[in-house]
This record gives sequence, structure tokens and C-alpha cells, in this order.
Amino acid sequence: MSVRTRGDRPASVMLTVVSLNVQYRAAQDGRWPSLVAAIRGVRPQLVLLQECDWLADAGHARQAAADLGLELVVAPSSGLPTAVAWDPGRLRLVDCDTHYATRLWHGYCAPRYEILGLAIPLPVPLVVVSAHLTPHSVEQAAAEASMVGSRAYRHGGLGLLGGDINHVPIEGPEPDWDTVQPYNRMARCRRRGHDGEPWQGNTLVGQTLRDGAFTDVAAHVARQRGNPALLRPTGRHGGIRCDQAHVTPALQPAITDYWQVGTGDASDHDAIVCTLDLARIDRSALREYT
Repeated sequence: MSVRTRGDRPASVMLTVVSLNVQYRAAQDGRWPSLVAAIRGVRPQLVLLQECDWLADAGHARQAAADLGLELVVAPSSGLPTAVAWDPGRLRLVDCDTHYATRLWHGYCAPRYEILGLAIPLPVPLVVVSAHLTPHSVEQAAAEASMVGSRAYRHGGLGLLGGDINHVPIEGPEPDWDTVQPYNRMARCRRRGHDGEPWQGNTLVGQTLRDGAFTDVAAHVARQRGNPALLRPTGRHGGIRCDQAHVTPALQPAITDYWQVGTGDASDHDAIVCTLDLARIDRSALREYT
């Protein structure tokens, strides 16, 4: 457990978070061990996974938890399941919300936790959403973002939403859309007005999350450090930063770092990592939501 004291400041309670789309058939194709090594290499206390098709089997889910050295829950899904794994030494599971999971293209997993190690316990749980928004329509994905965003706010407003958001964020480089597959262009770009007009990414999903007062962790750290390289693409197909982490206002002051971890040939996505100092949570932003 990472707890540090700096003078009169509260002791830091650090949480390292990984989000990764493992690419379906990771276990069947023999890629899962390499992904486990990449994840365990950053020693996270919280892991958000997407496209976990083989984890629908309870026995396989137990084995994946053992592989990661963490506890794990998997959401029901009519598509490719999502999952969340956590360190029980840092987070104690209170409950898990998957009430509307089968209404989304890939579903979502939203466990909530008591944070352990804080000098003064919080009156509300931390809600963590592992989401995989539909790749087929920016408008439908925005509706899904609104739904999972509302789940993150429930139970006090302390929420982290991460995963394969699948669409163009507000901040980041514009890809060369002429090199992108036509089906990704029609799903992720604004409609072209006339022949010759350049393609432009549609940031509707990012705007939806921004309008919900979420902070894009990568963009926040990139602005703080003046380092636009942190906004580079995470997906191998489509050239965008589709893997993202967003936090509610209460968690925004807790953001301390963000980076990406390459997965080589083990997935068509790179992992994203962020760190949060949970001692810096803005308790004044916590409130009851209905």
C-alpha cells in the first residue's frame, strides 16, 4: 500500500489504474499471457478490461483474476464483455452495477468500492465504470456515454469512467482520414457537405462527457505538462486516442500522472495508465445524486 506523508499535507493514497482493450480471443489466440505481463509491469491496483469474450465463463474469470493477482468482476453483455479487476488491499468491493449492461452495444461494468487507507474515510464509494462504446455510430455512442456517465455519478459523485470510448476526443491530433477505413470514417466523422470537403472527426462523445463535467485525464495531464505527445493514438486502426479515462469533478484534483504502455502484437490497442492520489479528492464536490 503506497502511503506517503509530505510535511503538513495529508498522507498520499495512490491508485494506479490501467485500461486496456485486450482484443477479442486474447486467451484463445495465446495473447493473454503477454497482456498480463504488460499490465502487471505497472503494478496497478485497478484494471479496466474490454473485449473479454472468454471471461463470460466463471472458471476462466477466476483464472484471469489469479493471473493478474487481483479480484475481478465481469459484466453481462450481448456483445463483448467488459471487466474490472482490483487490489483488495486498496479497494473493498461494496456492490456492482450492471443493471443496464445488455442495453449497450458491449455493456459496462460499474463496481463501487470503499477506499482503504484514507486517514478520514469517505462518506461515499468510488464508482468505477469499464465501458466499451459502440464503434458504429457517434450519435449512439454519445447516448451510451450519457448512460454510463450517469452511472459513474450515482452514489455520491465520485466516479471514474474508462475504456474503449471508440470515438474522437475533444483534444488530440486529427488523423489522416483518407488512410482510415471507410467504415470508421462514416462512424467517427462529421458528414461531408460536398465533394472535396475534408473529413473531420466528430467529437460528439467527448462533448457529451465534457458537458457532464468529466475531465479527460490524458488531456488534463498533457495541458499541465505542455506535452501533446500524451494525446497520441492508442488504437492501431483508425488513428485516434480511442482508449480514454474520464473522472468526475471530485476526482479531478487527484490526477497525478498519465502514460501509455505498448502491447506489441498482443492487442490492437495500447494500454493507458493513470495515477490518482486519493487523499486529494475534493470532498466538497461529493453530493447525493438521484
